Amino acid sequence: MSLRTQPLGPDAWLVTGEAYASNATLFLQGDEVLMVDALGSREDAQALRAWVSDTLRARVRQVVCTHGFSDHLAALQGFPEASVLAHARFEETFQAERFRSSEEAGFYRAPDHVLDAPLRMRWGRHHLEVFPNPGHTPSTLNLDVPELDVLLSADIAVGSMAYIAYGEPADIDAALARAEARGRTRVIQGHGGVSPASTLSAARHYLRALEHAVREARGAPEPILAIQLQVCLPTGMPGTDTEAFFHRRNLDEVLARGLWSGPSP
Repeated sequence: MSLRTQPLGPDAWLVTGEAYASNATLFLQGDEVLMVDALGSREDAQALRAWVSDTLRARVRQVVCTHGFSDHLAALQGFPEASVLAHARFEETFQAERFRSSEEAGFYRAPDHVLDAPLRMRWGRHHLEVFPNPGHTPSTLNLDVPELDVLLSADIAVGSMAYIAYGEPADIDAALARAEARGRTRVIQGHGGVSPASTLSAARHYLRALEHAVREARGAPEPILAIQLQVCLPTGMPGTDTEAFFHRRNLDEVLARGLWSGPSP
């Protein structure tokens, strides 16, 4: 199982697993690691533990979970010596997850500490602010890391779009706005490496364009299901296979929940 590793600075790394391209971000303090999120498969988790031990010659002492979905939890049990910090609604989010394998259902580990308000913490030279940013899920945490000019935004944006299966579009848009307000130029989403901060504004554009397209379709199933990803993305921005997959799920969600069926605000 291969991992992609990218240095973010002399004492910080981004590790992206093969399963779901899930990210884990590692901050070093001597030979101890604070890790944000925990990849998406047991094979990736095993490779991560070996890489931390053999390459970094370090041990994971603290894990921060950005939210409770299984594609970010695989390595939690592989670092039993590490303390886990998550939102107070972490388990609730895990129980609400609708799409996961039987293997992924076994990734859950109860956090050692929970929060529902911003928390400032220092790890080595880094001053991290962990703050609740609900929308995508009620348990979503984001992390602002000024020394690296980076915001860890979890899954409030997925590429250049937003996934609405577990939250209200208005709440997701508000979460994106709060993330944008941090003013960082680099974003680490839950998947796929480092992104420019423009992905946050692109995801807000997607939500507005999707609402407009749904209202234009007037609630009829066939026209709604025919809405193309491309018409919801900013002009000139090509869609990816991953974005197309979640866009199709979004259209199913629009129909199932009757989203944007009432009068415009």
